[in-house]
Amino acid sequence: MNTLSWDEILTIDRDEVQLPYFDPLTDLPLIIIVGLTGVGKTTALTQLDKLGVEFTLLPNRRVLADEVIISSLQKEAGETPHPVTDRVKRFDYTARYRAKYPGGMAFALSRLALNPLKTSGWLVFDGLRGLEEVQQATWLFKQIRFVLLDAPDTVRLTRLLQRHDAFDRTEAAPSALNADLTAALYDIPHIKSVFTTRQIQQIGLLGHTVSPADIIKKVKIIVQERQNYNSNTARIYLTNTLPSRRLLVVNTADQPAGAVAKKIAGWLEV
Repeated sequence: MNTLSWDEILTIDRDEVQLPYFDPLTDLPLIIIVGLTGVGKTTALTQLDKLGVEFTLLPNRRVLADEVIISSLQKEAGETPHPVTDRVKRFDYTARYRAKYPGGMAFALSRLALNPLKTSGWLVFDGLRGLEEVQQATWLFKQIRFVLLDAPDTVRLTRLLQRHDAFDRTEAAPSALNADLTAALYDIPHIKSVFTTRQIQQIGLLGHTVSPADIIKKVKIIVQERQNYNSNTARIYLTNTLPSRRLLVVNTADQPAGAVAKKIAGWLEV
């Protein structure tokens, strides 16, 4: 796996002509990984690399959000660009950018250019989410293919609680520290639109073995992400729009990461 750094990428205006040695990303063959937090995107790519599949990984969604989306909105607000680590606040920034530029992250991705001589194998971006992003990507990129990874929200929550990624941070309500965990869960806005009553009660029982504050934080991330991105409509749009050669859908809860990677590897050769 070859990984491009942000220093090897150029950000171009939509009307800018081709630059010497650099090609607009919209003109290049591109594999887009689609999926919400915890579906196993990073794990699948790691396993794909272990299989010996040659690919070049673009700077990921986090980097693109920092360097293009969040920084541009901060500058427009007269602020000095600064890091935003709270994931719920980052969702707010990406939602505002999407309201300003149709497709949001897909639009930001379309503004990139790179030197093809710096790449090898498949060109991969991790990743897009939701209907608006994938829809815009199919319009903006001439040679695009999608790998859509999915998993139930309860499975994604379990993975978030286990992976201990420093990126998965947000503020927890004080009630999560001082009151009944189940009651604190019900205080999270929109939680009932994501988890059933029974699931919320089962999550509440996790407080016996997992930090209640950590549970609240991870549940808030999943709920807020669902409010911003609808993976079901994205899957329906892609399956109704693209032939199987351009779309692979995998439920990562059904099989180990190695099997997911083998499916991706086989599909890439079609």
